[in-house]
Amino acid sequence: MALCRGQGGTPADQPAREWQNSWQVVAMAAQAGFILSKVHPFNAREAGGYTCTGYRSQDKPFCIEGALNHIFTQSWHDPHSGTAVSQTEVEGKLVSFLVPEIFRDKINRGFLDLNSEHPVRTLNEKLLVQLSKSFPVQEANSSLPLVFQDSTGSLFSSDGCWMVPVAEENADPPSVINKTAKIILPSGFLHWLRTGQGDDLISGEKDWVFNKYYLRPSMLYPLHAVLVQQTELLPRTLLVLSGLAFRKCKISSHDLPVFHETVFVCVVSQGSEDACIQCLTENILTVLSPLLQASGFKLDCTTEEPETPPPNTFLIPEPQHRNLKYFVTEALDPSGAEPQKLCVGTVNAASWLPTNISQECVYASLNLDLLAMQICGIMDWRMLWTSDERFLAQFGGGHLGPFRSFSLYPPSYAHDISFWVPKAGRFDETQLHAIARCVSGETVVSLRLLDSFLHPGTGQTSLCYRITYCSCDQALSEQQAAAMQMNLREAVQWSLGLALR
Repeated sequence: MALCRGQGGTPADQPAREWQNSWQVVAMAAQAGFILSKVHPFNAREAGGYTCTGYRSQDKPFCIEGALNHIFTQSWHDPHSGTAVSQTEVEGKLVSFLVPEIFRDKINRGFLDLNSEHPVRTLNEKLLVQLSKSFPVQEANSSLPLVFQDSTGSLFSSDGCWMVPVAEENADPPSVINKTAKIILPSGFLHWLRTGQGDDLISGEKDWVFNKYYLRPSMLYPLHAVLVQQTELLPRTLLVLSGLAFRKCKISSHDLPVFHETVFVCVVSQGSEDACIQCLTENILTVLSPLLQASGFKLDCTTEEPETPPPNTFLIPEPQHRNLKYFVTEALDPSGAEPQKLCVGTVNAASWLPTNISQECVYASLNLDLLAMQICGIMDWRMLWTSDERFLAQFGGGHLGPFRSFSLYPPSYAHDISFWVPKAGRFDETQLHAIARCVSGETVVSLRLLDSFLHPGTGQTSLCYRITYCSCDQALSEQQAAAMQMNLREAVQWSLGLALR
């Protein structure tokens, strides 16, 4: 589509018109399922016999100076639908669990598999090659469960970790409804609880219960249990644990609800852990520093805890570590609104469990997704999970170069929501962010507090939030965003028990 200068309503127009005084071309295309993929200057001589016939039947030609040609491509359609059920081994038994809706297209993608060309896989392989020069490297000989049970309730909560229903025998369905009154669930499970139609959810005679089962927030959680199983692990051998981690967090460009984590573990004699930490850190920096410097970032390893908590240690029960702890950080643009330093990993030593005074456990934990984003210049973490073939096509053969977006200037839509918080009630903002993720299919890019008002008569507080919807790889229309906003309003009332204004 060729448009005169300023008509498109995108940042490519120079000078740009006001949005309402343009064709709003990306929003109009989104209604038909198209995304803007290229913009280049319009050349009348290459337009196949184009002639300027006049403006509104007047003897006045169009001004084609500065005109732009907009090229659209069909938006990829999400093939995933319905409720996802997965299986994993928990404490020696196979259990089924319901996957939260936003993870249903991420739980079995296999980005770290042998035949994968995903950038997180390439980055992990580069780390393994470098570390193998200083350590014998061995991958864990058993898969780690995606779900764990916290029977004490002392280390985890639904505020920070994704609680999931699992299939158990001899469950009491009525008690399930009582226990899950304020838990964030997949939409299919919400329908099942409301209607009681278990057959619509999954075939088979199974009862689904909550008994403090959570998706693992880190590969560090089962660390010692894995080490005990590695009976053939030789001294100073580096054990590699890689996989998905899930955590409930606020919506932000640097806070990832799901990411690939790799953990390198080495059991050493007590007294040699400092030398091992230094060697491990040097090897990690040897691989990552050149990759990040090429993108304009600087990697550092420091004992000073960053202003923002490490993304892979949020509510994670790490092994009982010493006071000395190293944080792998990258320096970001100090002029931006985001933190000046982003923590992408930790390096530490912990006492061996069961207690053995002669051994120490040295480990390094890295967030592969955050690292890949900075190395490849990927501004939106959601792009790492796109199923559009144009993403992986840029990283074939182990290439880790700059990423070129195939969806230019995606439209965004802002909606507000206001509600009363009970005087004696407890409002958890992280839960609101989690609901927004679920009902929007991860199309919410911003959720910020606009206003707070305390009613002098009732003592209730009114909060107003602005939610911005935008998709990084798919067509998102104004009507779709409005429908998601209505779903959000319903979910806030049902799940959080808040009164909307």
